[in-house]
Amino acid sequence: MTRAIVFAVLVAVADPAAAQTDATPLPVELIEVAWTDGYEVAERYAGRVVTRRSSTLGFDRGGLLASVAVDEGATVAEGDLLAELDVRRLLSRRSELRASLDASRARVKEIAARLELAGRTLVRRADLLQRRNVSEELYDQAVFEEKALAAAREAAEAGVAEVEARLAALEVELDLSRLTAPFSGSIVARFADEGAALAAGHAVLELIEDQALEVHVGVPVRAARQLAPGSRHRVRIGETGYDAVLRTLIDRIDPQTRTVTAILELADLPDADASRPRAGELVHLRMTHRVALAGAWLPITALAESRRGLWAAYGVAATERDGVHRITRIELELLHSESERAFVRGTFSDGDRIVANGLHRVVPGQLVRIAAR
Repeated sequence: MTRAIVFAVLVAVADPAAAQTDATPLPVELIEVAWTDGYEVAERYAGRVVTRRSSTLGFDRGGLLASVAVDEGATVAEGDLLAELDVRRLLSRRSELRASLDASRARVKEIAARLELAGRTLVRRADLLQRRNVSEELYDQAVFEEKALAAAREAAEAGVAEVEARLAALEVELDLSRLTAPFSGSIVARFADEGAALAAGHAVLELIEDQALEVHVGVPVRAARQLAPGSRHRVRIGETGYDAVLRTLIDRIDPQTRTVTAILELADLPDADASRPRAGELVHLRMTHRVALAGAWLPITALAESRRGLWAAYGVAATERDGVHRITRIELELLHSESERAFVRGTFSDGDRIVANGLHRVVPGQLVRIAAR
């Protein structure tokens, strides 16, 4: 009796299907396979919010910093005065040049008057020479006097032009001694205070154009081929989603990340400062691309590990008993997986039915019945 029991147990372990011949078939849920010619993969690419323009502002000449009109965090408009250099020396030079210009112009007027007199003298002596009432020497003196005064007038006029040019250059220096905002934005850094002696090019303020924000995202070359300037995309900054329009793609692959930089403009930004994105924030761009491979979607619960890196599913085959099916093994190749489903291909056909879940309860060859839904 004991040997018969042990033999029956061993048979059941070696061949569960044989041991189940007279048992009640296990109920299983089935799903129907639907073939498709490909699948879409959703991917997220990280990037940063950046300002369209950012400038470190300073003076192109050295000098004493007289005043700074703004501080960090200030909002400025294009053309607003930001800082000034001490211009007392320049103002003194301007006064000197203006006085020199007045003297040069007076000199021109004096020579012009003398030239007019020389011209009249030359006309009179030419008339007298025709009547033999004056010598040729006196006539020649009048000719040369007029030519000399004409040359002197040209030299004086050139002197006036020179002083005017020097005065114009000084006005440019005075204008460049005032630092103005090249575009509207916000001051994010201040590097110098009043009284500092600055060298030419020394940074005073940093200005960013925070009203015009862009998103720079590195995308793989494969994904970049799907992007077209002007296309609209959805990006996420923190917990908020924003619409963005692709402005351009940088025609160069980053040597470190091996990605192409996509530049997108954020649209319909809120006016409230608290809710607006800020430069430097992390941003995610969501994109989908289609993979042209034939296969089918199956729930993760319908898959079981198999040999040599493959996967398997369990199908059913009809038997001679009404409503009873036998479990069959289907070898699969996993092409893509998500949290609750996987895209696979293998030895099954469109419309085949496979076990949807509970694979730990069944083995190939086992008799089952279809559970009512």
